[in-house]
Amino acid sequence: MNLSVEHAGPAIALLGAGLIAAPIALDFARNRLSSGWASLVLPAGLAAVVLAGALLSAWHNRSGEPLVWLFGSETVDFGLSEFGVVFALCAATAMLGWLAIREDNWGRWAFALAGFAAFLIAGEELSWGQWIFHWSTPESIAAVNLQQETNLHNLVDPRLYDIVYGIAGFAILLVASGLYFFGSRVWSGDGFLSRMVGTATRWLRCSHSGAVLTLSTAVLLQHELFEEYVEFLLGAAAVLFLLSVVRDQRGTTRLEAVHV
Repeated sequence: MNLSVEHAGPAIALLGAGLIAAPIALDFARNRLSSGWASLVLPAGLAAVVLAGALLSAWHNRSGEPLVWLFGSETVDFGLSEFGVVFALCAATAMLGWLAIREDNWGRWAFALAGFAAFLIAGEELSWGQWIFHWSTPESIAAVNLQQETNLHNLVDPRLYDIVYGIAGFAILLVASGLYFFGSRVWSGDGFLSRMVGTATRWLRCSHSGAVLTLSTAVLLQHELFEEYVEFLLGAAAVLFLLSVVRDQRGTTRLEAVHV
C-alpha cells in the first residue's frame, strides 16, 4: 500500500482521537463492571454494532462503493444512512422547537438557533425537497454541484469537509472529556447552562448510549472512510441527547407544578 502524507494524516488523527477517547471508555467500563457485568451488556452490544458499521463503511469506500443503498457516496446522496440523517435532523428540529417554547430564559434563543440550524441542514440533505418531488436541477447549479442536486453544501470541495469533520471530532472529545470527568463538580444551580451541563454529564456517564455514540462519532470523524456513516451516528447521538433534555425539562416542569 502506498502510504503518503495525505493518507497518513487521517490515520494519525484517528489514532490520536482514539487515545483521547480511551480514558473515558475505560472509566465508563470500570464503573459499569462495578455494578455487575450485566450493566455493560447493552453498551458493549451497541459498541459492537457501531464497529461493524464502521468496518462496512471502510470496505464500502475502499471497494468502489458497492453499498450505495446503505451508505450513499460523495456523488450520490442516497442510502439508508442518508435518510437516517434527515430523519434525525427533523426529529432534532421538532424537539429543539419544543424546548425553545418551554424555556423561559435566554436558553430559548439557543434552542431556537440550534433548531433553525438543524432545519437548514435537513433541507440541504433533502436538496430542499428534490429527493421527494424529483424536479430537475437547474443547469447552472448542476454544472458546479458534485451531486447535480439543488443544494449548496455540494458546491464545496469534499476534502474541505475532511478538515472540518476532524476539528469537530476533537472538539467533541475535549468537551465530552470535560463533562464526563468534571461536569458534576464545576457546575451547579438551576440556570440554563448549569442544567444543560448536568444533563450532558448524566447522559455521558449513566445512559447506555451516551458515551458509546459520542466517543465513536468523535473518533470516526477523523477519517474520510467513515464520513457518510458518521453523519448518521452524529444524528443519532444528537437525537438521544435531546430526548434526555426533553425528559429533564418535563421532569422539572412537573416538579415545579407540585410546589405551586
